[in-house]
Amino acid sequence: MNKQEYLKKLDELNLDKSRYRILASGVMLLYGLIDKTADIDIKIRPDYFEELKSVFTFKKSPKYWYLYEISEDIEVAVLDYDDKDTDFVDGYPVESLKLQLDWMLENHREKDVEKIKIIKDHLGIS
Repeated sequence: MNKQEYLKKLDELNLDKSRYRILASGVMLLYGLIDKTADIDIKIRPDYFEELKSVFTFKKSPKYWYLYEISEDIEVAVLDYDDKDTDFVDGYPVESLKLQLDWMLENHREKDVEKIKIIKDHLGIS
């Protein structure tokens, strides 16, 4: 989905923008570093997760212990986070590019090799 489709789908979730953070390729999409992404990844704190259980049916993802799915293209990481690692792009809360880069480098996923290069180039890191 392109940026417009991504934001439309995200808005349809009707989430409180002060209580979630966009992660992964969504961050890159909002910054204009990529043109499309296949899914929406967000992070919410455990207390918000408990509240949202009355709104959404969450399915446990086999990928990571903290990950849940709302649908096949919306994943929710239930983890605490530091607000200082949040930026706002077009009014949407995104986890910082530096934090995204650190996560990608730590997890060594083949699918992130090109994304790592793009973020490093954008941030001026060699």
